[in-house]
Amino acid sequence: MARDGAKLEGVDPEQLHQQLRRETDAKATKQLTVTLLYDAGFSAYEIEDLLGVPAQTGYNWLEAVAEREVTALGDAPKSGRPPRLSTDQWTELSATLHASPAEVGYDDPVWSPEILSSHILDTYVIEYSHAHMYLLLEKARLSRQTAQLHNFICSSSDNSA
Repeated sequence: MARDGAKLEGVDPEQLHQQLRRETDAKATKQLTVTLLYDAGFSAYEIEDLLGVPAQTGYNWLEAVAEREVTALGDAPKSGRPPRLSTDQWTELSATLHASPAEVGYDDPVWSPEILSSHILDTYVIEYSHAHMYLLLEKARLSRQTAQLHNFICSSSDNSA
């Protein structure tokens, strides 16, 4: 990067100062500070010594300032972990799980991860992984059971006891 300010061509320093006064996001504040110091003639390495921001990060931030609107600095929103059930929602779901799925409008006689996932998505608009359904069933003190009756056939040798 050249020291002539070519990286900041078209960026208004006054607008940077105004945004810095209004900014509440810590990362955006650092980005603006680095940009203003660079615009004032400091090198990325001098800024690194002053603020502890690595020179390459400073260069990346200068590019971000030049490419984005000044009000869009900082971290972009991240998707993160899917939303979780609130305590009230969990209490309601737990009570529902102790009833038959048929009582809630499903055709199956027992709760399966598939039915539970569908119910949570329909009722609470929250999507969990298939594996997480097993954890929720376990948390509700339920286990996935088959709806089939098991008939045990005993051989004549087993009856001799």
